[in-house]
Amino acid sequence: MKPVAADIVTGFLGSGKTTLLSHALGGPLAGAGVVVIVNEIGEVGIDGRVVTGLDYVEQVVELTSGCICCSIGEYRFDLAVSELVEAADPSLIVIESTGLADPAPMLERVRQAGLGLDAVITVVDAAHMAHAFRLSGAARRQVAAADFLVVNKCDLVPRASLARTERRLRRLNGRARLFSCTHGRAPAELLFATGVARRRQGQPAGGESSDHLARDGFDVFSYRSDAAVDRERFERFLAQLPESVFRAKGFVRLPDNPWSCLFNFTCGRYELKWVKLNEGARGVDAVFVGPEVRRVRARIEADLARCHV
Repeated sequence: MKPVAADIVTGFLGSGKTTLLSHALGGPLAGAGVVVIVNEIGEVGIDGRVVTGLDYVEQVVELTSGCICCSIGEYRFDLAVSELVEAADPSLIVIESTGLADPAPMLERVRQAGLGLDAVITVVDAAHMAHAFRLSGAARRQVAAADFLVVNKCDLVPRASLARTERRLRRLNGRARLFSCTHGRAPAELLFATGVARRRQGQPAGGESSDHLARDGFDVFSYRSDAAVDRERFERFLAQLPESVFRAKGFVRLPDNPWSCLFNFTCGRYELKWVKLNEGARGVDAVFVGPEVRRVRARIEADLARCHV
């Protein structure tokens, strides 16, 4: 199975996961070759119908009657993933979990299915977070596992209450990047793996910020080199990226190795996956995203150049 990036959208019941996903699929992710797996607890799927109504989604698969993390068998989930990849040839798979999903076993299930974990996006209901925490330990674990925290429904709470909610979230997860929004209108082009999607479609990663990213205050720059890299030095480079880098992704080639390394860095967490590329692939082909990231561009390029062999 070819390597495909996967984003997981999680969050407690009623937090606004489907609203966020619909906004993303109708905007930055439109036409990006996205397939969606909607996981619902009951026999009757509701969220999947909402997403299926969007004509720019390649394909939607509903997994009902249980959570991916515990009730849905490994074979059933792996089969759904394999069929999606074969039928739709996606650039990106987005998994919307149930509101009661425990993230840790779900993440392991995604990796075992052969997908490359891109990001965990946890949606939080600003008006009912405390109630969700009292009801379920899974709500806290969803926050703790997040790469991105999207505080939704901010229009329903006073500013002071929102500030307390954000402080509490940062105590639970100081690594995640936090965005506050209403009606799920968070910066989807940053949250989801659109850079990977463009790359899979044979398009450049984008040396300039898009209008959408620029409006949200984010910069993008690309780095390309024909030189291979030393793996140990490259992993140290990833571990020491500046805090202003929210995302970095791309391919690097190791010396005397026919395989390339697909790397994904998200809010301090990084993963490496080996892929077979066409001959003549660049030594480094990477993109970096973050607020005012161009200010640290020279430092990043110099550190990356020291990884070359």
